[in-house]
Amino acid sequence: MTERWPADPSHVDRAAERLRQGAVIAFPTDTLYAVGARAGDPAAVQRLYEIKRRPSGQPMVWLVSGRPQVEPIAVVSEVASELIARFWPGPLTLVLPARLALEGPTIAVRAPNHHVALELLQSLGEPIASSSANPAGQAPPVDADHVIAGMGDRIDLVLDGGRCRIGQPSTILDLSGEVPRILRQGAIPQTELITS
Repeated sequence: MTERWPADPSHVDRAAERLRQGAVIAFPTDTLYAVGARAGDPAAVQRLYEIKRRPSGQPMVWLVSGRPQVEPIAVVSEVASELIARFWPGPLTLVLPARLALEGPTIAVRAPNHHVALELLQSLGEPIASSSANPAGQAPPVDADHVIAGMGDRIDLVLDGGRCRIGQPSTILDLSGEVPRILRQGAIPQTELITS
């Protein structure tokens, strides 16, 4: 049975330890509840794909605590640097050229603006491979009840931090090519990101 913990500091630290041990857990972000595994643990990430029923060719977003966790894994251009300064932490996912060939030539990164997610990332000290905490094709969850109803006993634990503030996905902006492209319109409108 999936454990449900309050998202207080001691439980957040325990959840980070569970991630180090290979767990797949759900937790609140500013946008939606996320389900994640330690990005540097290939077996845990593979289990995350299986739990989500997500095609292997569809990369996960790597959640980070801030730019210092991005530098080792992705190339941060001047444009990316400006957007990070303006919108992070927040509902903006950036697709950047990857330094590591773990997920392919690009990597999607985001720093969520939610104290529980940021505390978890800081306690873990490394990125979390993540997606919304619902099976592929189902509505994304905005509270812990919704997560448990959708993911059942497939995940190890849920950190219950109440209802998500934004309740819609992050905007995904691809900066890996010559021209920035919106891959998913989300909480930040295109007009705030791309000026022609």
